[in-house]
Amino acid sequence: MSYLVVAVVLVGALCAVNLLLTLAVIRRLREHAAQLAAGRPARPPLVPAGTALPEFTAAAADGTTVSRDFFTGPTLVGMFSTTCSACHERLPEFTSRAESLGPGRALAVVVDEKQDAGAFAAALAPVATVVVEPPDGPLGRAFQVSFFPAFYLVDGRAVISAAALTPDELPLAALT
Repeated sequence: MSYLVVAVVLVGALCAVNLLLTLAVIRRLREHAAQLAAGRPARPPLVPAGTALPEFTAAAADGTTVSRDFFTGPTLVGMFSTTCSACHERLPEFTSRAESLGPGRALAVVVDEKQDAGAFAAALAPVATVVVEPPDGPLGRAFQVSFFPAFYLVDGRAVISAAALTPDELPLAALT
C-alpha cells in the first residue's frame, strides 16, 4: 500500500510542475504577442502608392534597356526571387494577369541569387519584359525590395499607383 501512496504523490507532484510550466509558457506567449503587435506591421512593407520611382537603368533578358522611360502607360510589375518558394506559387497568377493585359504591359524582375533564373525567365518571357538581376540590382533598389514576391502597378509617369502581396490584390481595372 505504501508504494501506491508514493506513486500517487509522485504523479501529483509531476502534474503540479507541468501546470506551472504550462502557465509560464502561456504568460511568455502573451508577452511575445504584445511585443509583435506593438513593434511590427501586420504586413511586410511595400513601397506606398504615390511614390515616384528614382532614375534607374537595367538590361532586359531580350537585350532592351529598361528605365523610367519604359513606363509609357499603366504597367504591372512583379518582383521575384529564385530562392523564394512563394514566388514559385505566385508565378502562375502573375503570368495569367500579365497575359490578360496584352504585350508591353508587364515587367517581371527576377533576382537571381543562385544563377538559376532560366526557368523563371522562360515562364515569364512570353507575357512580360523580363529583367534578371543580382540582389540589390537597379530595379531592386528602385522599388526598395525587402521581400519577395511583391507586385506593383506603375503609371505612365513612373509613379507607383498600387502595391500588393499577390497579383490578385491589385486593381487591374486601372490598367484598362
